[in-house]
Amino acid sequence: MRTNVLWMGLVSVLCAGGPVWSQTPPAAPAAGAVTGVVDAGARGTSGSGDEARYDRYGDLRTGVFSHVVFGQADASRLWSFGADNVGYRNQEYRFRYVGGNSFIKASWDSTPLNYSNLTSTPWVEQAPDVFTLDSAARGLVQNKAPGIVGVPSSAAQLATPSIFRGLATPFEMRSRRDTASASVLMDATRNLGWTAALTTTHKGGNQPYGASFAFNNANELPITVDHRTNDVSAGLEYTREQGMMRLGWQASWFTNAVHELIWDNPLRQTDTTPFDASGYSNGNGPARGRMAMPPSNHMSAVSVSGLYKMPAHTTLNGVVSYTAMGQNDALIPWTINDAIANAGVYASYPGLARLPRATAEASVHGVNGLVTLTTRPNRVFGVTTRYRFNDHRNLTPAFDATNYVRFDATPSNTGGVTEQFDIRQNTFDTTASINLKSRSTVRVGYTYDDFNRTGRAFSDMHDFTVRASLDHMSTSWLTVRLTADRTSRVGSGFSEASLEDGGLQPGLRFYDEADRDRNRGTALVVVSPVSAVELTLSATAGKDVYKGAGHEFGLLDNSNRSINAGISFSPSERVSLGITAGREAFNSLQRSRNANPPGSDYGSWTDPNRTWDLTNDEHVNVVDLFLDLTRLFKHLDLRADYTYSDSDNAFVHSGPRIDALSTNAILTAGDARPCAAGLTSCFEALPPVTNAWHRLSLDARHMFTARVGLGLGYWYERFDVQDFARVDLPGTTLPRIDYLGEVNTGYGNRPYRGSTVFTRLLYRF
Repeated sequence: MRTNVLWMGLVSVLCAGGPVWSQTPPAAPAAGAVTGVVDAGARGTSGSGDEARYDRYGDLRTGVFSHVVFGQADASRLWSFGADNVGYRNQEYRFRYVGGNSFIKASWDSTPLNYSNLTSTPWVEQAPDVFTLDSAARGLVQNKAPGIVGVPSSAAQLATPSIFRGLATPFEMRSRRDTASASVLMDATRNLGWTAALTTTHKGGNQPYGASFAFNNANELPITVDHRTNDVSAGLEYTREQGMMRLGWQASWFTNAVHELIWDNPLRQTDTTPFDASGYSNGNGPARGRMAMPPSNHMSAVSVSGLYKMPAHTTLNGVVSYTAMGQNDALIPWTINDAIANAGVYASYPGLARLPRATAEASVHGVNGLVTLTTRPNRVFGVTTRYRFNDHRNLTPAFDATNYVRFDATPSNTGGVTEQFDIRQNTFDTTASINLKSRSTVRVGYTYDDFNRTGRAFSDMHDFTVRASLDHMSTSWLTVRLTADRTSRVGSGFSEASLEDGGLQPGLRFYDEADRDRNRGTALVVVSPVSAVELTLSATAGKDVYKGAGHEFGLLDNSNRSINAGISFSPSERVSLGITAGREAFNSLQRSRNANPPGSDYGSWTDPNRTWDLTNDEHVNVVDLFLDLTRLFKHLDLRADYTYSDSDNAFVHSGPRIDALSTNAILTAGDARPCAAGLTSCFEALPPVTNAWHRLSLDARHMFTARVGLGLGYWYERFDVQDFARVDLPGTTLPRIDYLGEVNTGYGNRPYRGSTVFTRLLYRF
């Protein structure tokens, strides 16, 4: 019996990672024989547009296709080894061993992230994340040489190419994550076992990264990514018939090889001397910028968990853990701008003379606990009750940033001392279930979530949730599931000063802490009038309404709805086909005010005619079709899948400020006309963002014998998009990197087409 079980397990392992075919596999070999599958061949890929999006997380380059897995099983052990896409950027290797009292598995895999094949940049990386621009070009821009444009700042300047466009070098922007892992599970005795696991992950390559100097000088750089995360865990577990207990340890170390980003300013060759008090907004700032990259850090946690079985089908289980996190990276200086980092500036801003401390000294401790009691004294009634505790305590010493430097351009004394962001959360949840004679189960539940934290506008939030569900199964032809829940969030400890200190309107509320009512519901119905037909209908709806005393700006409400219907038809074991279609809708309303700070003008800060609304209205349609023909001509299998989705995302502006911009009207005495003289309107609505995505896959396999077969496959994808953020070079479909107020890499939502043909030889042994 054990031999058969191990053989079945080996068959499942051999099938993992490759196509699943319905034809009968070869007869089970003799115990101890090495068996396997070789699925190898060639593929060819072609495409147009931004092909990196077709191959977003893979490597479909024209070349060799490979999927190999083999192993061995006998009465006492099982082992297997598999490999996919050998030699490519998405290659994967797996090993498993089961024998005696041990289970061992190991793997290594790569996952690419292909951003774009159409990107380019004028910056040259002299060292990891140290980017320079042509010095002569920067000098011409700084000196405002006739006919020279650095970063376009007006519609008129768009007609002239940026001097940096001609210096840009094309490149393919991509990164890759390589992960190696190994784990061991071993039973020391019948009741005592231990586990250990190690995972190391390295990510390298490039990614787009924003690096701005001023409001009209936004830059996007292809920064170098070079960091590694090492995760280690170990556990000791003791089990008995009445329960179990486990002692666990976890640790993680993140190491970033790149400490800081330094880049040249496209508008300046030298630092502005003396510094300009408006340099952070008008571009008269530093010759270079600098910012810190994610710091190296560590985390460790110890935990104790257990389970105890009690009479009357009652179990009690829980876990408590203690976590310590920290990082002590060196802090970067206040500024890289030599016009500010000097004794003359220090006399007026003494806090800039030196950092309060050289390293971060950041530390956070956490305690988490979860207890669950489940009881089912009879077949009719059951209750599950949970309590969760989370304490997140920030122990990082305060950092005095009263004096700081904006955008490496302007010193300021309007900062402050850092705050500790502490979190404490208590959650109580209970659910009761009743099994009815009509093959139905009714569940009702209640959750109370108490959330306390520092450093936010609301110091306390309380969520009250009630929910109910119904599951019904009448014989084999009808299944129904209905759910509904309502959550009310009430905040307390509101601090208006925390908003005003940040220059925000006192009526602004952040969506993740504002008072809120949430209603959600789902319905699922599955009907199978005959064994060959199955009909499915599902619908979901939800709405959030943000409210509370004084809530005037921010997210006011959002709603989402979806409905999906499908039918599948299987007239025989050889034929299966189906279609699913659905529509989703999302809608949200936000409110804001276009105003100057108090005391700076006629009083626009409190003028209701400066208020405007933004409604986000999106609709998505999805269709999926499939067809499976098994043993169509005795030894031939065919499979086809097609997916289509389209989205229409509209941005609708309204409110008195939009009316004023649209008519160049003065709505409040003392205000000025919003548009320049001679214009009747200066409002330009954002056009909808639309896209459509198609994906088709065709697979065919013919088995000449039980061991040898031939496979053919075809993949096709097409993506069309209209996005106002996409800007092309005139007369082309190539990205323009020098648009209003920015020099970017050209990365964005762009259309593509791609197709791949596979030819494969399959061999079982």
